[in-house]
Amino acid sequence: MNDACGALRPQPNIVIIYTDQQRYDTLGSSGNRLIQTPNLDRLADQGACFSRAYVTCPICVPSRVSLWTGRYNHTNLSYNNNRLMSPREADFAMAFKTAGYHTALIGKNHCFPYDRTHETFETFLPAGHAGFAPALNPAGQRNLDVRAGKMTVPFAPDPVDPEENPTAQIVREAMRFVEEKRDGPFLLWLSIPDPHPPYMVAEPWASMYADVAMPPPAWREGEMADKPYRQRLLVEWDRFSRDYPGDDVLKLRRIYWGMVSCIDEHVGRLLTALERTGIDGNTIVAFTSDHGDYMGDHRMVRKSVNLYEALVHVPLIIKGPGVAARSSSAMVENVDIMPTLAEMAGLDMPEGVQGSSFAGVLRAESAAHRDHVCLEHGNPGPVLRPGDISPADYDRLRFSEHHLGREVSSGPVKGVRTDRWKYCMTPGDVDELYDLINDPDELVNLARDPSHAKVCADHQRMILEWLVATEESPFAGVVANKEKTG
Repeated sequence: MNDACGALRPQPNIVIIYTDQQRYDTLGSSGNRLIQTPNLDRLADQGACFSRAYVTCPICVPSRVSLWTGRYNHTNLSYNNNRLMSPREADFAMAFKTAGYHTALIGKNHCFPYDRTHETFETFLPAGHAGFAPALNPAGQRNLDVRAGKMTVPFAPDPVDPEENPTAQIVREAMRFVEEKRDGPFLLWLSIPDPHPPYMVAEPWASMYADVAMPPPAWREGEMADKPYRQRLLVEWDRFSRDYPGDDVLKLRRIYWGMVSCIDEHVGRLLTALERTGIDGNTIVAFTSDHGDYMGDHRMVRKSVNLYEALVHVPLIIKGPGVAARSSSAMVENVDIMPTLAEMAGLDMPEGVQGSSFAGVLRAESAAHRDHVCLEHGNPGPVLRPGDISPADYDRLRFSEHHLGREVSSGPVKGVRTDRWKYCMTPGDVDELYDLINDPDELVNLARDPSHAKVCADHQRMILEWLVATEESPFAGVVANKEKTG
């Protein structure tokens, strides 16, 4: 690689800071004037900050597999959290390792099968939503103890020392890694398990937003009347009111924002460590997330088999050598991120990559990347229809603690988002069309409005062309998720 004067420049280090279940609208740089994220906002000021970055499938494992393979889930066959990366898939972490990078994963995996993880990452310190397991110290063991059984509760207090919570411990290990002296470049995947459940954070973040007038969830009465059946069921089961009566959903939002501000504090320390070691000038830092969270929008919580902006729209900030400081409205998908970083590092692409590099956008050589992004979710099989479940199953599902049960996850949904429109197809159920200019919260489904028939047809064609262009027929066996840390 050459610098602006033509001199040979060493390959850049790569740091991918990856949060879990973080909505786009939870950074100051994303337009949120109430949340406190000074360190990530500074990163955004110094680098390229994307306002239209999307994950193609808004659930943990599929999103992570798409990131590392640069391939869509209908081709890599990782379409739910039990289907880790297939043995047949090439991945960018191994491509960087083959090119001489020291590869490291510190934090949540939920992507690579166990044996492959140890083959791919020379440094591997796995952590789940309760921290490192086994614990690194007594405080880490306390994290494991106090967070046990909290994954499905609405929210809970965190009595652990704020300097020892899972985010603090994970980032501290990442700081140790970047401060080590080594020959050659490194690739670090710093995978932070928050702000995913359990929704809990210590002071000062737990009460940071206690006096803030939180924006309420986006929904309207009668919203589900013309939407897919499984969406109507989730609202009918009313987990929202059961878990968050009164204004508890606003308390949830305050805790969630506190978790994000906690992440920001510790990410700031990592960025300072990069500066202190003197390697920040030759290090590309990318910050993003695997998917979002309803936070009460549409009277739903956490996530489900839908393609709402609350779930698919995520933050994306990239800073480093060759990256122009700018705000970008270019549309990008998570399958594009690793091809971009590979190009910036001068690496060849692994086999079968379907994403495309937006390095030209990072270098300010172009303003646009895609004119639409493609989206998908759901397991194979028929979609749930009225009458498909017995009264007993109805009650079982209604009171289930899990939000991604087999019945409501069956049946794929495919979508496309263009400048103005979001169109979603659920075969066997109603389609969805949202005018994102006039209805950014996706409250009114226009798919059955005759005046929008051509818009629906045009976007349906985009989905079909995408599926045909990316179709692959060979069956690939996929390793089941055996991780204990989730």
